[in-house]
Amino acid sequence: MKNFISSFVLTYLRLLAHIQLSKIRLLQKIKGKKLTIVGITGSAGKSSTINACESTLQDYLKVKTTAGSNSESGIPLNILGIKVSSFTPVDWLKYCALALRKLFANWESCDIYLVEMGIDSPTEPKNMSYLLKIVHPDIGIFLNVNLTHSQEFEKTISSHLIGDQKTSKVIELIGAEKAKLVNSLPSTGYALINTADPTVLKTTLTLRAKKIILKPVHLDFPHYAPPTDFDISISAAINLAKVFGVDEKTAITGLKQNLILPPSRSSLFSGINDSTIIDSSYNSSPLATTAMLQVLSKHNSPRIAILGDMRELGDESPVAHQKLYQQAVKVANTIISVGPETQKYFGDKSIKFLYWWQVGEYLLSHKELLKNATILVKGSQNTIYLEELVKQLLADKSDESKLCRQSSYWLDLKTKFRSSNT
Repeated sequence: MKNFISSFVLTYLRLLAHIQLSKIRLLQKIKGKKLTIVGITGSAGKSSTINACESTLQDYLKVKTTAGSNSESGIPLNILGIKVSSFTPVDWLKYCALALRKLFANWESCDIYLVEMGIDSPTEPKNMSYLLKIVHPDIGIFLNVNLTHSQEFEKTISSHLIGDQKTSKVIELIGAEKAKLVNSLPSTGYALINTADPTVLKTTLTLRAKKIILKPVHLDFPHYAPPTDFDISISAAINLAKVFGVDEKTAITGLKQNLILPPSRSSLFSGINDSTIIDSSYNSSPLATTAMLQVLSKHNSPRIAILGDMRELGDESPVAHQKLYQQAVKVANTIISVGPETQKYFGDKSIKFLYWWQVGEYLLSHKELLKNATILVKGSQNTIYLEELVKQLLADKSDESKLCRQSSYWLDLKTKFRSSNT
């Protein structure tokens, strides 16, 4: 029954989203313009890439983004102009009723729609095939592939595969599913691809669209410490701008002036006891966390790596966490882990905790560790919530508003989680 209701709601939202997109195309046609849909996928950096692309185009064209909504329900709700605040059954009833009202009331149009397209599974509705039923991009950006949301993909492969063979097969399956975005583009479209990623290259050999190869472009930003992988996002933004007639110099100016990354993605904050916090607490995966450890390695000692569990890795979790620990040992003077997976698979050079508040209590009673330190904070979303630890370490408490998951829904959820585990 639950699956039937879920399927009905998704179909309902998808159909209304199609009508809304048709309205936007009609409004654009009346203005003598057109709507261009740009899909962005990858295992890491999708949201940051959208923000980078928006910053290069927003001064010249009207841009709409999915603003972090990247799922089978989030994308159609975003198309309809509905902001999601919480996810109870009552809320979903409200969204369904509001969707029909928005269909008649929302007459906003845009020149470019930047769509983050994330997948959790090889099967509908959580795969790329389903997302392509919601939107049909004219341009696709394919960033990278790694063991993010790999748990459902593992279930489709032979149990005889183990170790590196199994990991390679899982990554290949994830890549093939993500690649459907660019492989489905029409011959009139553009595929912006990171061919330095071997899985991206392997899964995009039969493109119909015009291919643009992304090569790293480095820029410095005073309020962020993005990983080297962000250089590909910058390249994607510059190359996308060129497609729309914006030259490289102008695009770079737009990036420097307009870029605002999503909360808790490589944000720099002043911490207590003259420390510097690199807040990357929004989410975590092997690829993304390795990249942020490289960022930490470029900062002055003492270096503290506060690393939470990487979730949804399935059978790959033990090896992935062990590898992460080995990388952290080479970079950090102090390693602090948060969560049951890191507690199991990190070695004895780490200080281990289950919950963020335990780490906060420890650090506030050992402030000497923080003196002039650079602190990387990174972990997955559910039950880890390391943004709440960042709050405890901020020198300026007004910076709390700049952290991820600060809506009333998330704050209530985290309060209940802490109450049930103390």
